This record gives sequence, structure tokens and C-alpha cells, in this order.
Amino acid sequence: MSNHHRILAAALAAALAAGRAAAQRPARGEPLPQFAQELFLAEVVYPQERGEVQLTLDSRVEDGTHTRALAEYGVTDRLQLSLDTPVLERSADGDEDAYAAGVLYALLSSARPFSLSVSLEASFARGTAPQWEPALVAARGWGRVQLHGTAAGELNGEDQALWGALAGLVDLGRATPTLELVHSAEHDDFVVPGLFVHPRESAEIGAGVPVCLSCTRRTEGFRVMVTVEF
Repeated sequence: MSNHHRILAAALAAALAAGRAAAQRPARGEPLPQFAQELFLAEVVYPQERGEVQLTLDSRVEDGTHTRALAEYGVTDRLQLSLDTPVLERSADGDEDAYAAGVLYALLSSARPFSLSVSLEASFARGTAPQWEPALVAARGWGRVQLHGTAAGELNGEDQALWGALAGLVDLGRATPTLELVHSAEHDDFVVPGLFVHPRESAEIGAGVPVCLSCTRRTEGFRVMVTVEF
């Protein structure tokens, strides 16, 4: 096991232990305020509220446009179900042709300024075994600033990989600048500066530019996300 794998595995184990211990104590305070409904590569800690539906169109613009749709539903204020479609355009990329179904549960949903959620996602592509992705997402707030951290694993048969991410969010009212750092021992590392704008309380528009830190050649492109809630 590499040093990167050991660090991420230790962080995941420590976060899980902290979540179990914290879940045994009564949570106090209000939920962490939602500065952005989604991020481009990293994860946010917030679940959907009970009975709330969120729809997102996520477009990756690089050598063409690749758009996927994401639907999330709040079963309770802590439990969320999600479904991610394959790309809506024709694509030769097998990974883009997979459906993904997921569940997210908030271990600490009202322990402001700290929140903790656990999630499990399964990806299904034709002719291949499902890929499972368990993840733990923790967030801490300092007034108008939040830091979200993710420790996750990708399990596909005998193949296993760990990845981690940190994301900073700043609340400027109707605008939220973000900065994401994503590391994976098996895939490329990225930094993603972005900006989300909220034209109204139930809508969000975001644009970000993923910059590959480990690629041998420069990658060009950007991401656009449009989210509505009802």
C-alpha cells in the first residue's frame, strides 16, 4: 500500500470513528448553511431536506460537450437518494455511459459549525460489474467560510482505489467562489477554481475550470452546472 493510500485510509478510519462517537451524542445547533448545492469534482456534506427534489445538469466542455443529469430526493432531513444518468449526448467513453445510484446519510446534520455525512454510490455500465464508491464527507464552517473534505474509495472487483478532496467555499450573498483540490493515487490530480451564482433561493448556476496537476499535457475545458430545487 502506498503512502497516499495509507494516509487516505487512516483519514477515512478516523473520520468514521469520530462519526460513530458523535452520532451517540445529541446534536445541537442549526444545520450548516448551504453555500453551494453541488461542487464540480469534490462533494458537499448537505443532504436534501425531507420531500425536496433537486435536479442538476452538469456539462463538461472539452473536445465537445458532455452533459449528465443528476436527481436527488430527500427521504428525510438526513437521508437522501440520488440518480445520475449517462451522458445525454452520444459518447465513445464507456465511463460516461454508466448510471449511478446513491444514498447519503447525515451522521451530524444539526451540529453547527461541524457536519458529517456518509454516502454509498453504485455505478452500472452495460457489460461490466458494478463499481461501488463509499465516501465520508466532513465540513466545518467559520462564518462565511466553509471547508468540505472527502475521503472515498472506488471498489470494482479486485481493483481498489482511494481518493480525497478538499473544497473551500466563501459566501458572498448571491455568489459563492469555490476552490477544490482533488487527489487520487490511481487518477489525475486536479485543482478547480469555480464560482456559483444564486439568481433565486431555489436555483444555482456554476462555472469552474479543472486544472490537471499531474497530466503530461495541458488540458483545456470547463464545467457548467445548473441546479434547481422544488
